[in-house]
Amino acid sequence: MMHGILAAVAVGMPVLAAVVEWLGSIGISERHHSHHDTFVISAALTHSIALAMVFMGVTGMLLVWLCEIGVFRADSMTILAFFSTFILVSFVAWLFLRRYRVSLYDDFMDVRPFVGNVRSVIYDEIESMEWTGLRTGSGYRDLVIYEDGEKYVRIPGMLNIEQILMRIDRYDVLARQSDK
Repeated sequence: MMHGILAAVAVGMPVLAAVVEWLGSIGISERHHSHHDTFVISAALTHSIALAMVFMGVTGMLLVWLCEIGVFRADSMTILAFFSTFILVSFVAWLFLRRYRVSLYDDFMDVRPFVGNVRSVIYDEIESMEWTGLRTGSGYRDLVIYEDGEKYVRIPGMLNIEQILMRIDRYDVLARQSDK
């Protein structure tokens, strides 16, 4: 019974992720429309995670088969559990990354975070913005936006922060911190 469940995870989740990436992604992280701009996590990153899941699923099933026919003396259940756990964690991360979206309009933006409901930020109501976290491959750190004295949204540095800041156009509230 457990072998079947773990095998379904090891095969099903990578196939699902690969199909969604193949059919549902146009491959660009910015979409410019006449009334708004939308920024999402890079398709290259989500494609890579889906590809890693497929590779680990194939490798795991191959190793389990080799254990079952006696080539390796390892417990096939342990190997299947390891690969299925890797795939499950990768699948959850892939889902969260595909979910994230920032849509910029003339006077406000909608941020759909990794977890939680969509949050609307009215540009004129932003009290402050500050850089936080480590620099990403884009060269930027995450941008935290505060409203009513509390952290309201966090925009990851892996998005096109320059374009987002230009659209917000509130450099007066951007904290000027020195790099540490």
